[in-house]
Amino acid sequence: MLTKRIITAFILAPLIIWAIFAMPNYYFEQLLLIFTALGAWEFSRLIKFRRLIARILLVFSIVICALIIQKNTQIIPFILYLSVLWWTINLYWVLSYPSKTNFWFDPLIVRIITGVLLLVPMWIALITLKQQYGSEYFLLLMLITWGADSGAYFIGKAIGKWKLAPKLSSGKSIEGVIGGIVVALVVMMIFLQNQNIATNQYLDYLLLTVVIANISVLGDLFESLFKRISNIKDSGQILPGHGGILDRIDSLTATAPFFLLGLSLI
Repeated sequence: MLTKRIITAFILAPLIIWAIFAMPNYYFEQLLLIFTALGAWEFSRLIKFRRLIARILLVFSIVICALIIQKNTQIIPFILYLSVLWWTINLYWVLSYPSKTNFWFDPLIVRIITGVLLLVPMWIALITLKQQYGSEYFLLLMLITWGADSGAYFIGKAIGKWKLAPKLSSGKSIEGVIGGIVVALVVMMIFLQNQNIATNQYLDYLLLTVVIANISVLGDLFESLFKRISNIKDSGQILPGHGGILDRIDSLTATAPFFLLGLSLI
């Protein structure tokens, strides 16, 4: 499994980097929208939508919501703050698991809203990030998120003893999270050393990195809530060794809105 994971990463990473820097914004945004739609399709399975028409309608609703917000750019700041508030509530669900399930999973409308708030702000934040800050900052977010995830995985495997959330993810450890934060900080320091950024702003960027590294864990654990309830190991099988699209973007669903909002406040 680890071999498949590494091979898939080595194949996908150059393609993603090429797309970030070489594709025109319009086509890149549509590519991201396709990935968002695939994530919505997988999420429909996690929330136990079994009928084909119900799954298609959920995907269609999420895509339409995303496109409507894209056309009304004046509401994007509101969407970002709403996403931050929503993730704060999600932290409570994660910490209180397995209780409170009747609030965040049982009502159908809550599951639908969850799908919208999970994926739409992510797509809006990603395309806005690339438009306003450029490809370098887009790649920076990817590297921080991947670095935090990979650092947590490998360091947790090597020295992890204290479980972070054993009821949700037996593999995650406190040592792993700390390791992921360190890797993310290294990524940010390399970025800062190669950008025209004032030294007195370094601390702001490093604090943002710590927040993003922690939020990436929340995004992962939040998906795990639905996997536990639905008794599903992976959201899909499209990526050998990595599971589904949602398994790869679960951290981004949380980090993208926080990162864009954080940059706007620095």
